[in-house]
Amino acid sequence: MKVCFLKIPVIGLLLLLFSGGAQVKLPEVRAIWIVRYDYKTPEDVAAIMSNCARAGFTDVFFQVRGNATVFYPSKIEPWAWELAGNSAADTGKNPGFDPLKIAATEARRHRLNLHAYINVLPGWRGFADPPAESGQLWAVHPDWFMVDSTGTRMRATSAWYNFLAPANPAVQRHLARIAAELAAYDLAGLHLDYIRFPYDYKDVAREIYKTATPDEIKAHSDFTYDEATLTAVKKSFGSDISRDHWNSFRRASITHTVDNLRTVFKARRGPQAILSSSVLADLNDGYNDAFQDSKKWARERKVDWIVPMNYNARLFDIRLNRLRNALGKRCTATQLVIGIDCKAEPAEIRRQINTVRSSGARGFALFAYSHLFKNHAPTEKASVLFP
Repeated sequence: MKVCFLKIPVIGLLLLLFSGGAQVKLPEVRAIWIVRYDYKTPEDVAAIMSNCARAGFTDVFFQVRGNATVFYPSKIEPWAWELAGNSAADTGKNPGFDPLKIAATEARRHRLNLHAYINVLPGWRGFADPPAESGQLWAVHPDWFMVDSTGTRMRATSAWYNFLAPANPAVQRHLARIAAELAAYDLAGLHLDYIRFPYDYKDVAREIYKTATPDEIKAHSDFTYDEATLTAVKKSFGSDISRDHWNSFRRASITHTVDNLRTVFKARRGPQAILSSSVLADLNDGYNDAFQDSKKWARERKVDWIVPMNYNARLFDIRLNRLRNALGKRCTATQLVIGIDCKAEPAEIRRQINTVRSSGARGFALFAYSHLFKNHAPTEKASVLFP
C-alpha cells in the first residue's frame, strides 16, 4: 500500500523558524484512534502499528481502558472481558498477553508516537453486572458513581455507560493510580476521552425509565448528587447553592481531574510527555452542557493537545473557524488537533484534511482505524485515500 495524501516531505516535519524567531512551525500531527474493539491478539496489535506507519500517521491513540476495565495487566482494575471472554461474567480473565506492551514495542519499531487512550469517567456499561470477585468498580464501589437529582444512582443502558463522580476524592485517587500505572510504559502520551459530564444521557435514559415523563427524564439526566459531591459543594458554597454555583463546581471537578492526571503522568514520564484530550467540537456546548472548560485547558496548557471531535460534515468548516477564533493563533498552531470522522466519503475526508492544513491548526486525528482497515487489510475507502 503506497502512501498518498497523508505523506509530506521529510523537510516538512522539521522545526522551521521564521524570520524574527517569533513564530515556530511545529511538525504536523497526523493521528488515528484505535478503539479497544480493533484488536484481540498480539498479531492484531502488530498489524495495526504496521498499517498506521505505512499510511503515514505520526501518532496513535491506542485504547487501553473502556469502562473501568483495562487492556494491560493492572494491579488496580480487572482485565476487560472483551479480550479473552464472551460476556461480562468473564471480566478479569487474563488473555495471556499485554496489548499495551506489544503496541509500545511495535510503535517504537515503526517510529510512531504511542498514546495510551482511556475513557476517564465511564465505570461500566450494559445490563449485566461484573462479578464481584473481579474487583470491578461497579461491583465493589457503587458509591463512587454519579447520582441523579432524584437520588438514583446512574444506571448504564445496553450500549451506554454509567459514570464515576469526579468530585469524589476516592475516584481521583483511583484515576491517579491508573495514570501512574500507564506511565510505566514506553509512551509518548496519555489521551483522555469521556472527560466530561454525561449531558447526552437524556438521549438513552428512556431505555431505563420507560414510562417517565420528559421532566422525569430531565431529572434522571442531571448529575451528580452523590454524598461525596454534595458534601464538597456545600463546603465550597454553603447551604445556599445557586444553579451557577452548582455548574461552576461540576466544571471545576472535571478540570481538577485533568490537572490530576497531567501531574501524575508527567511526573513519571517527564515534561515532554503529551497529555491530549478529546472534547466537544462546539466549545460552548462543552462548557455549558458537558462542563468541559476546553478553552481554559488549552490556554493554560492543562493539555498539550486539544482534540475537538468535529464530526458533523455540514458544520465542519464553521466549527473549525470558531475553534480558531476561540483559541487564538498560538494555541491553534501548537495545540489544536482536529478530529475527523472517517464515516464520511473519501473526497470529504480529504477535503477536511486539506481544510485543517490550511487553517494553521497543529494537525488532525482520524476516527477510526476500523473505517480504514478490515481484518487489517485496507478497506475500499482506504484504498481511495491511500492509493
